[in-house]
Amino acid sequence: MTTAAPLLRTLESAGPRPVLAWYGEAARIELSGHVLANWVIKAIGHLHDEVDLAPGDLVVLDLPPHWKRLVLALAAWSLGAEVRLGERAEDDENDDSAGDVLAGGAEPRVVVTDRPDSALADSADEVLAVQPVSLAPRYDGDLPPLVRDWVVEVRGSSDRLGVALPGWSGPALDRSDASTTGPDGTPPRLLVEGDGLAVAAQVLAAWGAGGGIVGPAAQVTERQRADEAITAQV
Repeated sequence: MTTAAPLLRTLESAGPRPVLAWYGEAARIELSGHVLANWVIKAIGHLHDEVDLAPGDLVVLDLPPHWKRLVLALAAWSLGAEVRLGERAEDDENDDSAGDVLAGGAEPRVVVTDRPDSALADSADEVLAVQPVSLAPRYDGDLPPLVRDWVVEVRGSSDRLGVALPGWSGPALDRSDASTTGPDGTPPRLLVEGDGLAVAAQVLAAWGAGGGIVGPAAQVTERQRADEAITAQV
């Protein structure tokens, strides 16, 4: 995959078929191929037009696992950016240390965070505040000066891709992994830890094979796994 165009075509071609089911909140959230593609296209347009993200720029996603984080990673990779995940102590959600994210002296061009007043956010040229709640209409909190409310702004972006896509900077498809193939030729339905970013190559391969993902695994009951027709856990 040299650009994100094949991925976007794959998601669009899924139409109303679900490609992502999210159990990380009180109610199950389902995104069809068309809806997920629309989110990614809007995010690409926003990062390009409003944030001026360029190939090679460093984007730090300082967010807990969430499908919005996955959308932002896909959009940043689509624009050729480098994506790193923010480091958080598992026992301290308020830890705002930059940790190993900025190892080697790299400074982020963009930090996307639910903690816009953190030290990590202070190190970036652009800060996008994101409420990691599916139906949140805006960031739920006070925004420091110059911090953008991502959900509010991205909703105003075009539904049509108006960007000449550079080279894809994300992972290559992992078509060799057996977990991307469902039994008897059925489309793969992968159960993922978190939002699937840790196994992004397999997620991309599952979508490419006409399948989908379900997560986070820890929140999905055995009954729900059966209902979702899970073919493999990755």
